[in-house]
Order: sequence, then C-alpha cells, then structure tokens
Amino acid sequence: MKTVPKAAIASLITLMSSCAVGPDYRRPVAAAPRTLASTGMVSSEEATIRFSADKPFDRWWESFHDPKLEALVADARKQNLSLRAALARVQVARSLNSESFAPLLPTIDADGAYNYFKIAKNPALPLRPGSQVTLGVLSAGYEVDLWGRLRREVEAFEAEETASIYDKRAVETTVVADVAETYFELGEAEALLAIAHDGVELRASSLEIVRGRVSAGLATDLDLRRAEGELATTRALVPEYARRRAVAQHKLAILIGQPPDVDFTGRVPAAFDLPPIVPLGLPATLLERRPDVRAAEEHLRAANARIGAAIADFFPKVTIVGRLGAASINAQNILTYGSQLWSIGPSIDIPIFAGGLTYARMLEAEARRDEATSKYLLTILSAFREVADAVAGISAHEQERDRHRETVRAQEQSVELATAQYERGVTNYLNVLDAQRSLLAARQALVESERVLLSDIVQLQRALGGGWTDESTPVAVKQ
Repeated sequence: MKTVPKAAIASLITLMSSCAVGPDYRRPVAAAPRTLASTGMVSSEEATIRFSADKPFDRWWESFHDPKLEALVADARKQNLSLRAALARVQVARSLNSESFAPLLPTIDADGAYNYFKIAKNPALPLRPGSQVTLGVLSAGYEVDLWGRLRREVEAFEAEETASIYDKRAVETTVVADVAETYFELGEAEALLAIAHDGVELRASSLEIVRGRVSAGLATDLDLRRAEGELATTRALVPEYARRRAVAQHKLAILIGQPPDVDFTGRVPAAFDLPPIVPLGLPATLLERRPDVRAAEEHLRAANARIGAAIADFFPKVTIVGRLGAASINAQNILTYGSQLWSIGPSIDIPIFAGGLTYARMLEAEARRDEATSKYLLTILSAFREVADAVAGISAHEQERDRHRETVRAQEQSVELATAQYERGVTNYLNVLDAQRSLLAARQALVESERVLLSDIVQLQRALGGGWTDESTPVAVKQ
C-alpha cells in the first residue's frame, strides 16, 4: 500500500481552502429612462459639461457667495448631531470588520495552575499525601476555512463598513442641503415680514387719505370702514411671518447642533447670486456619485456574501488544535525535559441534523439579498426621478419668477394710478383697495417663487450627490 505524499496533501488542502461557496457578487442591471432627455441627461457623446466623479462634496454652496451660509454649513459639518451619529456608526462598522478578520488567524491561549491537595488513603494514582501539582499549557487553535465561510463573513463586513462610509456621506449631503434650504426659508420669512410691514404702512397712509376725504365730504363711511378692515387684515400677517422666521431660526440652530434659542439673520431671496444653471446635458452615470446609491450597492454586496456563509454551514468544519506545556508533581522540575507535554491534531464538526435551522438561515440570507437588490434598484430609480424633478423645477420656477417680477411692476403702477385717480375723485376707493391687495399678493408670490427657485437648485445639487465641477474628465454613460 502506497502512502500519499505530503506535498499532495498540502496541495489538496490549499485547493480546498481557496474555494468559497455561494454566489459571487454581480451588480444588478438598473433600468434607465427610455429618453434621457426627460431627466435632463444625455449620453457622453452629447454632453457639454465635464464632471468630477471622485469629488462628491464639491463646495457648491459657495456659488451663492454668501459668507453667512458658508459659516452655517461649516458649523453644521462639524457639530451636527446626525453627522456625529453617522460617524459613530462608521466606527462601529469598522470595528465589526476588524473583528471579522480574527477567525482567519489562529487563537492562542495560555493556562496555568498550581494545586496542593490531600488525597485519599487508598489513592488511584501513586501520589503521596500532601502532593502538589504544577501545570502550564499553551494552546492554539485554527479553523481551516475549507468552504469560505469566514472569508464570506469578511467580505460582508467589509461591504458594511464601506456602506457606513457612504451612509455618512449621504447624511452630510442631506444636512448641508437642509442648512441651505432653511437659510433660504429664513430669508423668505424676513422678506415676507418686511412686505407685511410695508403693506401696513401703505394701508395706514391710505386710511389717512380716506379720513381726510370723509372729513371733506368727498368720501363715504363705507370707504373708511373698508380702509380700516384692510389695515387690520394686513397687520394680521405680521405675527404669522414672525412665527415662520422663528421656526426657521430654531431649525437652523438644531442643524448646527445648538439649542433653539440662537438668533440668526437671513438674506432675502432676491439678493442671492444664483449659480450658473446646469446645462441639460448631464451624464447618467453621474448618479453613481450619489452616496445613497453607493451605500445601497454595498449593502447588497454584504447580503450576497452572507448567502455563501449560510451555505458553508452545510459542510463540515475542520479545526486544528495544538497544545504545548509542562506538568510536574514537583514545581522545581516543571522546566525539565521530562515534564514537557504536547499534542496536535484536527477536529471535525459534521452537521447531521439541526431541525432545518441551517436551511432556514440560507433561505433568510437569500431573501435579504433579494430585499437589498430591490432597495438598490429603487434607490437608482429614485435618483433619476429626483434629478428630473429638480431640473424641471428650475426650468418652471425660473419662468414663474420672471412672470411674478412683471406682475409686481404692473401692480406697482396700478396702485399709483388708482391712488392718484381716487385723490382726484375720478374713481372710488374700491379700486384702490383692489390694486393694493393685488400688489401685496404679487410681492409675496415673487418672494416665494425666488425662494423656491433657490431650493430647486439645492435639490439638484443634492440629487447629483453634492454638486458638479468642470475640472475633470467627462463621465461616460453606460448603455
């Protein structure tokens, strides 16, 4: 009978150790819009703008040229509590990933004991009464990863750590966008509050004119009561806009990690320098920069790896255990050659029956992979939708803002004409009230449209994963 060469055994073990059961990861094919133009995107051949795919946090907020906004963003990136929690989750994932490597290495333990005891009168061993035993053992164990279970676990935890980093970036993108939008809302509230105060002054002046005409017998008490009612209605707007300003201040305080009693001042929407409007030629793969898309894919990668770990539980586990130590009745002889002891050998754990537990765990892992796949594909579709919504919003609200500007100019002239005609007795006071009411509504609508346009720009930056730049090579579209 021929013995198997040791080299062949070693080669067999190496070959078995190199395999890993379970499916290898493959990125799912995501459905893209049938017409990229509907999302404001075109292919790389048609694109006229160059993007940076490796800079997901371009300082896009600086394009508004507002030092207060830049300071608020800087504070939020340092102090926001959601960001701190996300950073802690990254540390947790990093620690779990480090833990997953431990089973791939041997474990080494040291044990020692010293016992002094009194034995029976008829001992089973030839020991004297009052014997002492000194024992020291160094043991090592190593699980041979024949089926790749441990390596699949490492793969999963590595993916989870990467996902936590992208999750943190997604939180940062959201926080920065929330700071910008809230700052714009604060400016909007202050602008509307100023318009309300101007409206109160205008209505108060009109009321004095009406009183003078009533005293001169040129107007009726009905005109006076209408003027008083319009003044009261306009005054009622002041506390509401003051409340909206306070709410925006409170929200900003929380975003920068402060109690909601910090007094902020905003900037009216019309005072902002709008950044250049993004051209409609955006490569579709720019969405790969989005941290939420990248995180969803890493979660999918982890779920896929855990299928292999679950399948490996169907196969035997082989562990090599070795011990080296010494034992002696006399402590003085513990280091002598005759006191040494050692052992080495493999142990095998063969699963036979577990009540369906292993099979159920495999089905669970597959179901979690399917869930992660659906979430990943949904995230991509949502990204396309958010970009399309933002591009459509910018286009529509820019036109709406221009129309409101025209309306305000027309209503200002209408108020001047109606007031002059009323003072000359050419028209009644109802026309003056209508003109003033229309001007107030037009100015409010203009401020709101200007703020909405700013928010659309922020949402586009957010949908693109943090902004764009024209200092890098073009990003190609995967068809």
